[in-house]
Amino acid sequence: FAAIWTPERHFHAFGGPYPNPAVTGASVAGFTRNIGVRAGSIVAPLHHPARIAEEWAVIDNLTGGRAGMAFASGWQPDDFILRPENTPPKNRDALFATLDQVRALWRGETVEFPRENGEMHGVVTQPRPVSRELEAWVTTAGNPETWREAGANGANILTHLLGQSIAEVAEKIGIYHEALRAAGHDPAAHKVTLMLHSYLAEDRETARDIAREPMKDYLRSAAGLIKQYAWAFPAFKKPEGVSNPFQIDLSGLSEDEMEAILDFAFERYFEDSGFFGSVADGIARAEALREIGVSEIACLIEYGIETQTVLDSLPRIKAVMDHVNAGAGPAADDFSLAAQIVRHEITHLQATPSMARLFMMNDEAREALSEVRQIYLGGEALPGSLVAELREVTGAEIHNMYGPTETTIWSTVAKPGQPAPGAEPIGRPIANTVVRVLDEAGGLCPVGVPGELWIGGDGVTRGYWQREALTAERFCADEFAKGGKGARLYRTGDLVCWRADGQIAFLGRTDFQVKIRGQRIELGEIESALKASEGVSEAVVVAREIAGDTRLVAYYTGVAREEAVLKSELGTRLMGAMIPAHIRHLAAFPLTPNKKIDRKALPDPVAGRVAKAVVATPVPEVQAPVAAEAAEATAQDGAAVLAAVLGVWRAVLGVADIAHEDSFFDLGGHSLLAVQAHRQIRAALPGVALTITDVFRFPVLRDLVAHVVAKGGAAIPAAVPVATAATEPVNRPTAAEIVAPRVVLAPAVQEIVSRRQALRAKRRAEEAG
Repeated sequence: FAAIWTPERHFHAFGGPYPNPAVTGASVAGFTRNIGVRAGSIVAPLHHPARIAEEWAVIDNLTGGRAGMAFASGWQPDDFILRPENTPPKNRDALFATLDQVRALWRGETVEFPRENGEMHGVVTQPRPVSRELEAWVTTAGNPETWREAGANGANILTHLLGQSIAEVAEKIGIYHEALRAAGHDPAAHKVTLMLHSYLAEDRETARDIAREPMKDYLRSAAGLIKQYAWAFPAFKKPEGVSNPFQIDLSGLSEDEMEAILDFAFERYFEDSGFFGSVADGIARAEALREIGVSEIACLIEYGIETQTVLDSLPRIKAVMDHVNAGAGPAADDFSLAAQIVRHEITHLQATPSMARLFMMNDEAREALSEVRQIYLGGEALPGSLVAELREVTGAEIHNMYGPTETTIWSTVAKPGQPAPGAEPIGRPIANTVVRVLDEAGGLCPVGVPGELWIGGDGVTRGYWQREALTAERFCADEFAKGGKGARLYRTGDLVCWRADGQIAFLGRTDFQVKIRGQRIELGEIESALKASEGVSEAVVVAREIAGDTRLVAYYTGVAREEAVLKSELGTRLMGAMIPAHIRHLAAFPLTPNKKIDRKALPDPVAGRVAKAVVATPVPEVQAPVAAEAAEATAQDGAAVLAAVLGVWRAVLGVADIAHEDSFFDLGGHSLLAVQAHRQIRAALPGVALTITDVFRFPVLRDLVAHVVAKGGAAIPAAVPVATAATEPVNRPTAAEIVAPRVVLAPAVQEIVSRRQALRAKRRAEEAG
């Protein structure tokens, strides 16, 4: 269960134990550890906003941040003797004014209130709550304007079915969501909680018998409801001159007439407006409510049924909850990032572009991103193409964050606009940060002129631990600071320029440092390690884009050696991320007119690659003897699998000539490309149960193809052809309940639709009718 709600009631025996939900909420806080503690509801016009904020901040501290409040305007005239100045119709305006003030106080803002002499005095309430934002509901009996105003205020909704039908609630949810969107709020992040009198028993009739008398007593205490049910009661004779139910004088009814009306009211309420019956009845009601947009059911359990009987019924309510929510979340043993996002309802995600690209290669992760509201990407250049991909799967606001560790992580930020080729701009400096674009002489660069980026401000660190020379080289005085004696700048080594719109464009590096999948890499360090290998005279390492992926490529002169041997030797001297994807031997390096190595003229590392035996149409070996027909089928499967895998490898790796014995990783593959290849192979062979682990276990082309064939064929069966006209197909409609995550069901349903023409038929009205 999500929470325990306690109400506010005054001056009436029914509800007498609940004059102050803060007191009962504090009691609940004392014996709970996980469940929310909520006021359902505070009659806001009866209280001073500061008092509400103080009392519930105490509860928020007692519960470690589990407090929540619903704010009601009040409807019982006698209640307003507690604060006569807010007597209806003033109570509605007082409700929303109080809500705004309590929220502000909750956030720690100063709110002004009048003293006796009219002078305004600002207060900040204590204690400070644990929650940064108050989880707030607006309670409404059904007035559409209250729903609309709650949406405009970004509050949740707490309502009931007393005096309104499920269909009417559905209409008002539409009004509420429209108001949320108009005010810039996300409807998916807000709750509609429906209060229902509840009791579930072993069967429907037992529940009816147990709930009947307590519910009749409850209805008897609510004169307004009884009048409405009396008005709808077929046997009730409407008094002359009475035009609406609220004009009825109940005191003129006999005891038998009142009992008949109460029985009628109970039956109507039991069937249409409560959470009664068996577990099956509860499931049907819950699913119907979820269909119209209800987020939570608040089960009203204390209305006269014996306490132990109520407690005994709670497992049945939980059974309804478990059934309705089955399949809605990830498996308990799934700890993938996608599962964590879904399980914990993550709204803000920070990642490198490489990690975001990895998300785009995984169906479950793409689905999980649909619920995220803010995505922060940084650590390496952000391609515009990735922004476009992200926007296809999520409506989240995307931020391009830039900043080195030396300036305490983030220094500039940009919200990408319309995606364009190349890297997105890195934006403008954040608060308390200054940026300078300087030329080689230390002068300021004008708009459009490339220069080195220097960063100053509060985020600049003191320097490198026990590396005074490097600190002096990278951290310098800010000569342009106005009156900022002692102001310092950090020299990033990044080549940038100011754009005409005031943003900074990232152009590359001024040195030989690069970032590969979020890691800083010094190319000179790799060159030194390669030159230490036997037979290598000179070495040059560059970062090249191959098939849309940035990879390290090494070139060397001297004695030609096996690429795999050189990579193995480098692995003993460098971390894995620094091992080049490709190592090419050259007779001599291309030179500029100034006799310097022309890095731009270095050849394509994969063009003209000599493969051991380029794949033609081989068939994977079959280990066990099989019949001729089976062998032929296996051969066909092997050819189909080989064609699919080979096509994916060529596209992902950017290598045309691939041999049977070639390893995915020796051809320049890495973990991110492996995920991409896995996804594309599964798309090409949807009937094959290939796991990402298989790609790592079988990196050699021949081994991977043989493994896929052994696991059961190349693809799902071909669609059955349409029957000939001489036969008459028999259609037998049926229904089956399938519980599975949407990411599993969606492609399955799509496959069915693609095979059955009738399921793709569309009816379209033309102008001619």
